[in-house]
Formats: sequence, structure tokens, C-alpha cells
Amino acid sequence: MQLQEQETFTIQGPQLEVLGQVESKLPAPARRAPTAALVLAVVALVSVFGIGGLKLKGKYDRVTAVYTTATNEYGDGIQTDLAAQADAAASLIRLAGRILGEDDPTVAAANAALEGWNTTDATPAAQYRANQSLYAAVGDTYTAASLQADSDQRNQLDALYAEFTSRQALVERAAANDYNPEAQEYNRVTGTLPGALIGRLWGVGQAELFAPTDTANG
Repeated sequence: MQLQEQETFTIQGPQLEVLGQVESKLPAPARRAPTAALVLAVVALVSVFGIGGLKLKGKYDRVTAVYTTATNEYGDGIQTDLAAQADAAASLIRLAGRILGEDDPTVAAANAALEGWNTTDATPAAQYRANQSLYAAVGDTYTAASLQADSDQRNQLDALYAEFTSRQALVERAAANDYNPEAQEYNRVTGTLPGALIGRLWGVGQAELFAPTDTANG
């Protein structure tokens, strides 16, 4: 009994052109990574012709844009409100320094928190942590300075603290209603296959939440 000759499979013509298009559209990490050929081919085809890499990358970009684009009735985004809040904090801390003295512990702590905010990474998780530290420190400074302020100083303190806390309310509302839900839905997609694998190949991971670390994946 003769063994059947093994049939040879050759990629040519339109098939070769399609695979060439696939390879050209793959992200650089995927082209360099020693990924199994079969997995790479399947993921590449899904990424180019299905719901994969390009669309996933686009969704990630849209999620991150929500953090910076206008989300409230004043046309500001979360980062815009955070920056305005930091400006109000700086003015309040300077005034408190004149009332209490620059060496006062609450003023020093507020200045350190403001410096921490100004040097933090512009990412939701890092900015959340810096924002919480600044909010607590400014509250302590406002309370201490109010006890020693004269009437004019007290009016100035009240106005600055009202601006500071109103910006905080806007930030928290935008995070709860707009940004975090978008990020959580995106994370749901990238938390399971094939989204997780495609996300790694295209260099996009899960989106950070503007939330405490212990709820960041909730």
C-alpha cells in the first residue's frame, strides 16, 4: 500500500496580497514579538478585518480623551477643573501663610501637597492620589487660618475655599458620571479574550480610573 503524497500548500496571488496587508497593519510590537505563527495570523486577521486592534486602540483613545475634553456645563474637562482647583489652592495657601506664618505646620503641609500635585504624572490614578492629598491639606489650612483671620481675610479665604471645593465637586461628578463608566466598559472588553491579547499586541492595556486604588478595577 502506497502512502499518499503529502500535498503542498502554497500562498500566492490574492492570498499573498491579503497577508501582506495584514503584516503592514500590525503594530511594531507584534511584528517583532516571537509570537506563535498561528496565533499571530488569527489575531492579525481579526485586528485588520474584524473588531480588533485598530478599533480597540480607537476606543482606548476615546476613553482617555474623556478625561481631558469638556464634560461639564462650563465647557471644562476633568483636567481643566483640576488645574483651576490647584490655582485656587495656591492662592489660599499664600493667604494662609500671611495669616499663620510660613512655618505653620498646616501651611507647610499644604505647600508640600501642592508641590506633589504640580509634579505628579498626568494620569487619572496618579492625579486622584495627589488630588486627595491636596484636598485634605487645604481643608486643614483653611480651618486653621479662619480662626486667626480678620474679617477681610476671612472673606478672601471663604471665596478661595468655595472655588476650591466647587472644582472638587465638578471633578468628582465628571469622574463618576462620564470618565469612570467609559473606562470600566473599556476594561471589561480588554479583560477577556480576545480583547486582552489584541490589546497587548497593539500596546494598549486597561484604562486607569479616577478612583481609589482598591476600586480601580471595580
